[in-house]
Amino acid sequence: MNERKKLLKKLNNAFASCDTEFLANSVTEDITWKIIGEKIISGKKDFEKSLDRMRHGGPTEIKVKEIIISKKKSVVEGIVEFYVEPGKKRKYAFCDVYIFSETDTTKFKELRTYVTQLKKK
Repeated sequence: MNERKKLLKKLNNAFASCDTEFLANSVTEDITWKIIGEKIISGKKDFEKSLDRMRHGGPTEIKVKEIIISKKKSVVEGIVEFYVEPGKKRKYAFCDVYIFSETDTTKFKELRTYVTQLKKK
């Protein structure tokens, strides 16, 4: 398995398990996280604050469906599940576009997240 694919799997596992330390160590100082249609998080300090909030209601499970890798960008598509209140979960489809640093290919400098709630069948 290619190194980038391994890293992307680790990143998604870190999001699922709220491993905020690993995630914070995987970004550049000037990280930009664009949650499309919602908000933009700029800089490592704000990224870390966002991760800290994730510990109190973050994802319970992430299922990666597909990973697409190119030289500077990688795309991860999948399903994420969150508790919206005690005992009640919701599923969302997501697509994350990672743009990696030119100087340190183990760190990403931008993350664009597209997410939509899945309707119950």
